[in-house]
Amino acid sequence: MGSLLEKLYYGELSPCTMPTPTTGKYIKAKDDAERYKADIIAKYPGCRELIEQYADAVHITAACESLQDFERGFQIGALIMLDVLSSE
Repeated sequence: MGSLLEKLYYGELSPCTMPTPTTGKYIKAKDDAERYKADIIAKYPGCRELIEQYADAVHITAACESLQDFERGFQIGALIMLDVLSSE
């Protein structure tokens, strides 16, 4: 399959399944978040379920933000292409 549209159509390209970042900043932030969560649960074991629910809600909001960012980036890319093609 050659074209980007074919890859999207046949499911060979899925932005939501691309690898997570591997930068040092990302890894440190992820490790910090996991450590803070573990520390809070250790200090307040009765709040484990509430903390889990909070973490789930944060993940959902991050996924929604990522989708919106992706959509907006795609729209901007399309607008750039329209501008380039119309200026010929």
